Amino acid sequence: MSQRVLLCSLDGVRPDAILSCHTPTLQRLAREGAHTWKASSVMPSVTLPCHTSMLRGVDVPRHGITSNTFTPLARPVPSVMDAAASYGKRVGFFYNWEQLRDLAAPGSLKVSVCYGEGHVFETDQKVADAAIAALTNDSLDFVFVYFGHPDEAGHAHGWMSEPYLKAIENADACLAQVLAHWDGVVCVVSDHGGHDRSHGTDSPEDMTIPFILHGPGIAAGRELTEPIYLYDVCPTLAHALGVPACREWDGRVVAEAFL
Repeated sequence: MSQRVLLCSLDGVRPDAILSCHTPTLQRLAREGAHTWKASSVMPSVTLPCHTSMLRGVDVPRHGITSNTFTPLARPVPSVMDAAASYGKRVGFFYNWEQLRDLAAPGSLKVSVCYGEGHVFETDQKVADAAIAALTNDSLDFVFVYFGHPDEAGHAHGWMSEPYLKAIENADACLAQVLAHWDGVVCVVSDHGGHDRSHGTDSPEDMTIPFILHGPGIAAGRELTEPIYLYDVCPTLAHALGVPACREWDGRVVAEAFL
């Protein structure tokens, strides 16, 4: 298959949180597409290691990033953005946490917009606005949209607190705005969960994440039963894009989600 693909990463969003607050967009995508509320993050369940696994298709021991400080990989592994760009796909990258900037090789991104240094409250809407502007003015094949406010709210107020759930509701509304300008496959995933005011452990609260696929070529109304790991996102999205998997990737295509 060869579809346009949008990946939405919701930082620190637990599946039970999605189901505990007003998230009509996320719940519709799950209901109409293929999903599981029981996918697994990686250890340590920390934002940069998790996103490196998500976008480069390898577990932490392979990429070696164990904190929120980027270090060059001893053995380079192409990201899904790099693979897409090498096959002529036009890639957009929209985020509000600066440390994600190193996850795509120079020259792989047609459009890249970052708001704020570190997690900044209330910038998820700016990320959505930037993505909408790019989708209106540019023809993009692969779009990465990252909403960091839920994680920041979790650290400030506690996971499953009212401000945390409100941040998820806001991210849901921001995603709805972006999807009004999108025609293609949508994947929604979180990097990790959280407990109390922290994360990074192997507890179920930290490690259990949502995985949703929706759109052309995706099974409708299917609850996924096979184990899914964060590093499976990369090859799965490449498959949807019609881009061959890189030999360096360890993840597998979530074939169960496709027709």
